[in-house]
Amino acid sequence: MSHHQFSVERRTALLGLVYLIGNISSDSLRADERKLRVITEEWAPYNFTENGVLKGFSVEVLQNILENFNLKVPIEIYPSMRVRSLLSNATETMMITMLRTPEREQRYKWIGPLGDGEIYFYKKSGNTLEISNLSDAKNVKLIGCRHGGLVLDSLTSAGFMNLDPTSTDGESVYRKLLLDRCDLAISDTPLGVRYLVKKMNYPPHALVQTSVKLVGAPLYIACSTDISDIEIARWQKALDGMKASGLFAEIQKKYH
Repeated sequence: MSHHQFSVERRTALLGLVYLIGNISSDSLRADERKLRVITEEWAPYNFTENGVLKGFSVEVLQNILENFNLKVPIEIYPSMRVRSLLSNATETMMITMLRTPEREQRYKWIGPLGDGEIYFYKKSGNTLEISNLSDAKNVKLIGCRHGGLVLDSLTSAGFMNLDPTSTDGESVYRKLLLDRCDLAISDTPLGVRYLVKKMNYPPHALVQTSVKLVGAPLYIACSTDISDIEIARWQKALDGMKASGLFAEIQKKYH
């Protein structure tokens, strides 16, 4: 065999190997995409069901990214406690929408931000009760909140003993406040509270936001840690692209 023939054959073999590796990488990526699971909970207006249809700001953002990647991945909705358990124990899983707190930082990988997630105590309009700090809130008779999740954990850790943690969703929490079944209520962001008040057919100012904030953290897509950094970066780039194009802001306006 001549040196020229050897070089040609060697080059052909190398090109074939590169092609094979490329195909394997492509197939592996598609296989990873097929395994992807997206889960969520009822947390309006970010993710919620209306007449059996999953809607919300975060839902629309995620659906746009999936469409951009040409992926057909259903978004599964579960009760709050179940969805967090799934995210902690499952593989190749993303969850919308989660507050990115220091305590959660190392548990997940993150794509975002999707917005600000500040959670305040609320009182019913006309109630003369005044609170200026957490100590004041601890002295009221009863505070309505959800039966699990970050808010309840934060309240419990702060030493609150005056809680009614029997509600399964935000609507139930604030309905109790509107019906005078508690003195204060805390569950959702200001955007969420406005949405729920409107949904319950009350006037916009039926509830009053106090100055006391329990939680302040940005909202993100939380991801199981087995998802590669390359994939996280790909999603982050897609989200950043939505923001740059103005599409993110367009979706946001629909829920304000």
